[in-house]
Amino acid sequence: MTELWGVGCYDTSHTREPWEISQAEMHRDMGSAVEVLSELGVGAGKRVLFCSMLSEAGQFWPLIVGSMLAGAQLSCADATESDAARVAMFTRLLDYSAVLGVNEAVLDGLDALGHTYGDVFGGVAVLGARPGAHQRLQAAGLAPSHFVLCGPALAIARESTGRAFVNASEWQLDNEAERVVVTALQPRATAFERTHTAVIGDVVDNGVVPA
Repeated sequence: MTELWGVGCYDTSHTREPWEISQAEMHRDMGSAVEVLSELGVGAGKRVLFCSMLSEAGQFWPLIVGSMLAGAQLSCADATESDAARVAMFTRLLDYSAVLGVNEAVLDGLDALGHTYGDVFGGVAVLGARPGAHQRLQAAGLAPSHFVLCGPALAIARESTGRAFVNASEWQLDNEAERVVVTALQPRATAFERTHTAVIGDVVDNGVVPA
């Protein structure tokens, strides 16, 4: 029997699906997260802020644990309009090497509070933004990088002008028409075989640029 870590959720083009996650796959993802964070400049003594929801723990928990394993300091905020004040407070009081997972809800909250994106994120070296938020931050003169939840797989760009890549040993991304589909390459408690995601974008060599 597969020992479960928990149950997460991921979005498809039309619904939200539950996702059983095994202990084994979570441990693999936590181990690889340390390397990803290092490539983003997050390591010992650095700070990272995650913007996420509890339902996204399957995608974010490896990064959160990975930041602790790397000796970094971490903060968490909900990826909601109401928690935008917390995001602004964190970046005002602390210096962050990276802020990851910014979405449109957070930006809507900053707008409602009268905060400019430059004031909140201007001092952040790596600004990982989800589709929609990425375009808005870029239009404001910032240099966000793509941060994309491709269903259960997390794709992260290492530079502001680059594609967002998944872990190539764990996931394969493809296009079906314009939709991004994902296939698991290692044993997982939930099967993924060209599973449709909510993401529309262009996939090349396991890297995606959202539309």
